Amino acid sequence: MAETLTSKRKEKGVTQEELARFIGVSRASVSKWETGTSYPDVVFLPQLAAYFNISLDELMGYVSQIAQTWESACKAGFTRMVFFRK
Repeated sequence: MAETLTSKRKEKGVTQEELARFIGVSRASVSKWETGTSYPDVVFLPQLAAYFNISLDELMGYVSQIAQTWESACKAGFTRMVFFRK
């Protein structure tokens, strides 16, 4: 999450102070989130995602297993995949 917060904040062109003011926390808190020293309280996650216009999954760095499998398959040169149910 730290890398996502840092990159999205810089893409948006805002300072840690400006982001902190928008969320209602200290600049030090934002700094700690961006260095991975601490994490935002769960109540701030929807606000952060909305501020950066991204999903909570993207904010948290979550990639589904199917997406990971597809990415690996594409890198290996496959153009389609078939999934079977158990």
